[in-house]
Amino acid sequence: MDNPFSLVRASDYTNEQINSLWVELGENIIDTIIEPKLKISKFILGGKGSGKTHLLRYYSYPVVRLRNTELSGLETIKKQGFLAVFLRATGLDAARFETGSGSNLKWTQLFAIYLELRLAEAVLNSLCDIAASSDENFNDEEFIKEIGDGINNKDFFECSNVADVREWAVNEKKKIDEAVNNAAFTDTLDVKIPFSLGSLCLALNHALYKWCPNLKHIPVIYLIDEIENFSVEQQKVVNTLIRYGEGYITFRISGRLYSRKTSKTLGDGEENREGSEYKITQLDYMLRNYKEFNNFAKRFISKRFLATANINEGDIKASFDPSLSMDVVSSNDYFLGVIEKLDFEDIEALVKSKFHNALYKNGKSGVLLKEVDEIVETLTVGFPLILQKLNFLIFCKRINKADSYIGLAHWVKEQASLHMSNSLDSKDYYFVSYSHYSYDLLAQITKESKNSVDFPYAGFDTFVKMSSGNMRSLLIILGRLFAIAKFKGVDFGGPEKLSVEMQTEAAIESAQFLYESDSNFGEASDKAREAVLRLAQLLRTARYALNIPEVSPITVSFSDSDLNETARFVLNNALNYSFVFEISSGRPDRNSQRINRKIQLNPLLSPKWGLPVGRRGDLSLNAETLNSIFDQAHYQEFKLILAKLRDKWNDPFKKSVPEVDQGELF
Repeated sequence: MDNPFSLVRASDYTNEQINSLWVELGENIIDTIIEPKLKISKFILGGKGSGKTHLLRYYSYPVVRLRNTELSGLETIKKQGFLAVFLRATGLDAARFETGSGSNLKWTQLFAIYLELRLAEAVLNSLCDIAASSDENFNDEEFIKEIGDGINNKDFFECSNVADVREWAVNEKKKIDEAVNNAAFTDTLDVKIPFSLGSLCLALNHALYKWCPNLKHIPVIYLIDEIENFSVEQQKVVNTLIRYGEGYITFRISGRLYSRKTSKTLGDGEENREGSEYKITQLDYMLRNYKEFNNFAKRFISKRFLATANINEGDIKASFDPSLSMDVVSSNDYFLGVIEKLDFEDIEALVKSKFHNALYKNGKSGVLLKEVDEIVETLTVGFPLILQKLNFLIFCKRINKADSYIGLAHWVKEQASLHMSNSLDSKDYYFVSYSHYSYDLLAQITKESKNSVDFPYAGFDTFVKMSSGNMRSLLIILGRLFAIAKFKGVDFGGPEKLSVEMQTEAAIESAQFLYESDSNFGEASDKAREAVLRLAQLLRTARYALNIPEVSPITVSFSDSDLNETARFVLNNALNYSFVFEISSGRPDRNSQRINRKIQLNPLLSPKWGLPVGRRGDLSLNAETLNSIFDQAHYQEFKLILAKLRDKWNDPFKKSVPEVDQGELF
């Protein structure tokens, strides 16, 4: 079998593949994203691979038509309730209209006319199909008359039907192509403009009703993909068309999070306002917060797998559950199965020595060596390795509330014993601590093994969590996993489950791909990548410390006002390139009423540094730490801050001024 998860862009799919690989999120959910009946235009923004192109193309007339082959074109449109046509911004080769000599305004106007001709051509192609497939008397004369009011071109008035109008639009487009190509050599732009801005594409909705009264309440929607490929001036053209659509013509425009470069229009530069002229949907946020995303992901992957295997999904015998093909990390017997596979010289001695040294070196005045030895023995003897580490961690966190070191050690021992005998309530401190810290402690154990093996990442649910609502990210992981399994002679989807080791290798390769190759966009992405590396170093220092902070080290919060100009710019780029995600809810500041910003490392990157994939709380960064991470000019300060934090988290028995607020777990 070919790799069913190999990355193929939706822009490269055929119309048939757009339909065959489509998976519904849930009843009416997609409609809430597209909102076809909305009277104003809409921007649908999201990261690479969030499904924007697939979504827009799925609603375009040629693809809708394939889903209704038993109906005529007219019946298809009436059933759908709207006529939508699709155009990729890259398909316009918009850069050609930015490099010509002469007035920028002249080239912008020419681009506007060319864009309208391309949009009109897509609509006219649909109308030709409707006319050819429907037994209806269409009033071509009224159609031509309606749009002819804004046309100043004698060739247009020689048209007698919609097919002629389409041919006219194609010819006018060719004239512009020829003029633009020649201008590159002659420095002269020899072209006649056949109409003014908006006279063609905005008139088509009225003309549609005149052409066929049955289509009176059928809106025309222009679907434009990858708007980030338009320059500022070219986006002003789109904004102008949006502004003067007057509720008859609307746009659904998709792009990256950073794709919108301006809200201004042509002419006086008046700005469109969100909520008035347009709406915005953040597709990434919606998918990350979609409660049924795991089930959606299973159906999505199953369809891809069955399609590649040439198995009809409708066959009652055909089924594929990706979660059943993957082994998982077993937490039974305190991860005994995982730990037994590790190579240690004397792991228990190593674990004890770190705690022993920290306690003896920095303990309270009067703590004797024999007391330290007693504390260590009390917290370790008779307990599995992961509980030994948890006992040390709880001891570190409770020391300031204890009257006696020895007394605290015996209390922790008692709690650990109750936990092993299943005698604790799920709300008890020790029980909750184990559920919170167990995987962090397992990560430390794997790092402390003889060969410092990688923390395991395995299981379909883990990979879905790492994808953060982005199906492309999930395909990256599974594509790597399929290739590794094939190389090692294991049949993906066969009776033998894919091992944890293979899955971990795939996860690490995927993280490297995102970090080093998939976000390589020049200086802006390079600086964002360096900042994320510093952020990851901070988070890794927290996770692998003796006294792990009380929150999952993958998320940080901070006051937006603490960002300097450079740090803000770099952070925005890190968000734009999906190195980090913004948590929309933010975090209330404990000392004021303000809501701090909260960002999370992209979990797909976690395997690169052995970090967690789940979010639980956040580390609060002060201004100095924040700017040392996101402003390269403060790199030397970052090294000093990181060294202080390393000492703080690994020497929990000495007092120090905190650089990072750990937050509260309970």
